[in-house]
Amino acid sequence: MSQPFEPGKSPVLPIVESSSPSEKSRKMRRTTTSTGSRLKQNIDSNYADLICVVLCFLTGLCDSSAFNAWSCFLAMQTGNTIVLGLGASNLPRDSPYGWLKSLVSISCFLSGSFCFSRAGRWLGPTRRGTLFASFMAQVALIVIAVALIQAGLIPQPASSDVSSHQHHPLLDLIPIGLLAFQSAGSINSTRSLGYNEIPSVVITSVYFDIASDMNIFAGKNVKRNRRVAGVVMLLIGAIVGGWLNRSDGGMASTFWLAAGIKFLIGCGWLVWAPVKGPGEGN
Repeated sequence: MSQPFEPGKSPVLPIVESSSPSEKSRKMRRTTTSTGSRLKQNIDSNYADLICVVLCFLTGLCDSSAFNAWSCFLAMQTGNTIVLGLGASNLPRDSPYGWLKSLVSISCFLSGSFCFSRAGRWLGPTRRGTLFASFMAQVALIVIAVALIQAGLIPQPASSDVSSHQHHPLLDLIPIGLLAFQSAGSINSTRSLGYNEIPSVVITSVYFDIASDMNIFAGKNVKRNRRVAGVVMLLIGAIVGGWLNRSDGGMASTFWLAAGIKFLIGCGWLVWAPVKGPGEGN
């Protein structure tokens, strides 16, 4: 129960302690240190094969759109190598710059592979922050490419605007280069996570691995299941990409979808479970 004020005396006010500037700065440093430590954590690769299978879907999605629009691939460089070889004999005749598009795709894919792999080794390939930064970089490159397409600089093949097709075909090299560069990030992530059997880019050797597997008909065969899932998801991605190209959104919608999914994957790494230390429980 509060005491009444005595006449002639000032009331005694409670003393409220305020945080000093140095204390606030220490709290901020602790928060920053905690965030930095979390970003340096290595993520637990268990169940990360599901992410790699989704990347197969994105490969099919983007490559189907690229081939329909530019007659080249962004990730599957075997096809681009064949097209590049045909360019020596000026084939195919209806695509005079096909060899150049394939060459740019191959070159940018190689450059992307070099950059993503070197950055991963330098920063730590399975660190939370490394994977997040890798996928955000991929998203940024896709967004730049699709923005050029939607701005009208690079016309979509389904466009009915005749004037939009009156462009220099070499302008197509800009989005091809950007998208091929970021495609290397997908296979780099798959390799870094240790799931080499998942065909995020090339599936010819995977077909052989599936058919030649001694335990192909075994009830439990994890690697076979991953290979088959990767091939199926790549096919589904190509089918979805084809239908999206026929929609009102056109080619741009496929790349927006790819950017959105990669953005979600990148954010997902921030909350993914870290590798448990030797003293921690299962």
